[in-house]
Amino acid sequence: MLNGQAATAAVHPIFSFWLDASVKVAAVLIGGLWTGWNYIKSRTYEQKLELEVVGTVFIQEDLYGDMKAVVKNIGAGKHAVQHEGTFCELSIVRDDLTEQSIRLFRIFTHNERIEPGESISDTQCWRIARPLDHILWAKLTLRVVSNGVEWNSTCLIRVEKEATILTSEVI
Repeated sequence: MLNGQAATAAVHPIFSFWLDASVKVAAVLIGGLWTGWNYIKSRTYEQKLELEVVGTVFIQEDLYGDMKAVVKNIGAGKHAVQHEGTFCELSIVRDDLTEQSIRLFRIFTHNERIEPGESISDTQCWRIARPLDHILWAKLTLRVVSNGVEWNSTCLIRVEKEATILTSEVI
């Protein structure tokens, strides 16, 4: 008389082969569908840039300033930096809220592309000659073009006419 194990042992190798093959095929199909869904849904390889522009100003007879522009690739694809159309614009805003463009800076001229997770930066210094009357803000507008897509970021820097001297007294 055959016990239960001996009876299933004859069928088991064929059954186990087909079960193993079907599980592997199902796993590959489900994994492929999951990967495709995440690729489409999360847009992992779409162009994603994070821009930051900051600056400082001070008055020492003329108006001086500096700016730092940083671009970080937060996506998973490479970005080509198009030098045509990529710049930082310096403008002044007067007390009547009119805006006057002063200068365009070509930036990121030494960078051809941005790898995933990489950031690039560039700095510039500038001077605005007198008269400084009625200037309230210096406005920095960063424009980066990559693969035909344009990103923009703006920074306003308050221009203080008189320097405030901070002193501390010992009581």
